[in-house]
Amino acid sequence: MMAGSHVVLGAAAWHVAALALSIPADDPLMLGAAGLGALLPDIDHPKSWAGRKLGPLSMLIAGVFGHRGVTHSLLAVLICLGLLVWGGLGAMAMPVVVGYLSHLAGDGLTISGVPLLWPWRRPFGLPLVRTGTLTETALVAALAAVAGQDLWRQMG
Repeated sequence: MMAGSHVVLGAAAWHVAALALSIPADDPLMLGAAGLGALLPDIDHPKSWAGRKLGPLSMLIAGVFGHRGVTHSLLAVLICLGLLVWGGLGAMAMPVVVGYLSHLAGDGLTISGVPLLWPWRRPFGLPLVRTGTLTETALVAALAAVAGQDLWRQMG
């Protein structure tokens, strides 16, 4: 999926998770953290948003693991969580990890799938869309609309 799709899905996933946990779903800092988390797995692609921001690290990860390798796995989710807690950012861990997981779920809906159990490279997913197509945009819009229904009800 494209970066914009990942940000929308990350924010929508955070909204749903926050409501389920009875915490404020519209906190801008938390929504931003979820959006950022949703972009992190693509650090393994030097031309992605995260790859352009962290060029040398992105090129190293891409060279060693390739795109949709370790950064698109459950192992990476655990490493991300551990680094956030170890780095003293535990309060931000939940929205970042929710965003990260939303990225994996989103890419799991593409024809390429994701290697959730890396280093086992078998892709997991439900191939519904091709990256960058109108179908992707429509699917993301529909998922965001479903997640946003609760927000609309809260405002009304």
